[in-house]
Amino acid sequence: KSDLEWIPNERHTVSTGIWTGNITLKLSDFFDGTQIFDSRIQSQYASWYLQDIWRPTVRWKINAGIRANYFSAGDYLRLEPRASVDYRLTTNTRFQLAYGRYYQFLTLITNEAFSGFDVWLTTDEGVPPAWGDQFVAGIKTTIFDDYDLEVEAYYRTMNDLFELDPFLPDAAGLDYADVFRFGDGYAYGMEFMIDRTVGKLNGFIGYTFGITRRRFDEFNSRNFYPPKYDRTHDVNVVTNYQLSRRWKATAVFNYATGQAYTRPLGRSGLSNNPFSDTNTDVLIVGNVNASRLPSYHRLDLGFSRFGNFFDIGESELQLQVINVYSRRNVWFYTYDFDENPIRQEAVNLLPLLPALSYTVNF
Repeated sequence: KSDLEWIPNERHTVSTGIWTGNITLKLSDFFDGTQIFDSRIQSQYASWYLQDIWRPTVRWKINAGIRANYFSAGDYLRLEPRASVDYRLTTNTRFQLAYGRYYQFLTLITNEAFSGFDVWLTTDEGVPPAWGDQFVAGIKTTIFDDYDLEVEAYYRTMNDLFELDPFLPDAAGLDYADVFRFGDGYAYGMEFMIDRTVGKLNGFIGYTFGITRRRFDEFNSRNFYPPKYDRTHDVNVVTNYQLSRRWKATAVFNYATGQAYTRPLGRSGLSNNPFSDTNTDVLIVGNVNASRLPSYHRLDLGFSRFGNFFDIGESELQLQVINVYSRRNVWFYTYDFDENPIRQEAVNLLPLLPALSYTVNF
């Protein structure tokens, strides 16, 4: 990895750089002691960028550039143009516009209901990289003394999304490209943040309204649906209070719309099957990810004491209480099919959890 910067005059700052390396990913899937899928990809990658920050006047700043990415697995070369404009209306107010194209050569393979076994896979022959165009508009201003406000709106397209096809009856013996399904999507939203960085009491309040949708070939009648990453509302509140020269108190509150999931509606049974000795249960489900888990929220409190460690280093003693009011947020649901009607049980995240740490920096 290498970067180079050139400043020919006070109005231009030109920078360029390269980044190259090698990546190896291996995935083996076993079921009932039998290997049903095996993949190993080793790929070399390289990136080069060139950009110029141009300041035509004291109010304007224009940043334009291009990035080239190469991925040897599949022999993909992609160009990413990017540009941003910053206009300073007053000393305390700035408008910003930005555009960029982004390619993703890795994809996170994840279960819509459970994220305990997420893995990364890469592009290869027949599996092109996902890409999208992102548009951003924002304003940053000072609303009161020592209080800054940021408002930003965004829209993003998603193309050539790829993930493992969960409906393949058997992936054994298939080519790498044949185990994926492909789709597209979009995301948009607005972000608000009020920030205070000075004084004994400081911190920020952030709120995000966001919508993201995806669709895949031959799935859900090619209708858009919310993936598990979709959070309509997301609130983060962080406050710090300097109790004394050595002691600081911190409070962090998080709230988010519950994760989308596909809700089972019922089941049908087939007994006395002439082709099988066992009875068959068929699960009837609702629309894909049309239901939501309960909202997620949590409050964490912490106290820190700063000092010296025998005059040879700086130390920090930290006491934290995570999930102060012991909110049992739902991770996912399980279903007992031996009961009639089916019994739904929630698998919850951790309750109140105290933590103590001592850190020394030499």
